[in-house]
Amino acid sequence: MNIKTSLTYIKFLHLTQAVHDLPHYPLLDPLEERLLNYFASAWYAGKKLTVLETMHASSDISPSTVHRRLKTLRKKGLIALDVDQIDNRIKYIVQTELTTSYFAHLGQCLVNAVKDKD
Repeated sequence: MNIKTSLTYIKFLHLTQAVHDLPHYPLLDPLEERLLNYFASAWYAGKKLTVLETMHASSDISPSTVHRRLKTLRKKGLIALDVDQIDNRIKYIVQTELTTSYFAHLGQCLVNAVKDKD
């Protein structure tokens, strides 16, 4: 590991903090950010996540805590729920325009941190 790589990461952290401070993105607690990152990874892989599956996805977070955070993420406009076409008891977690914009800003932070490392 060299110092330039470390500085690139630190710059990325500073840039992402600036995104978190933007007024059009709601404040997120660490668990909400962790869930959003989990969703992003699944969505990128083309996986459809159900509420029930997500509630039991992590052994170190209780299902009720995950469910509460899903409700707050929904209220903040960062996720939406789509009802299954066949079984209306099944709800899928989907991204919103705000989520797409949020991830685009974070991606741009990564690009800027790498681009400006020299």
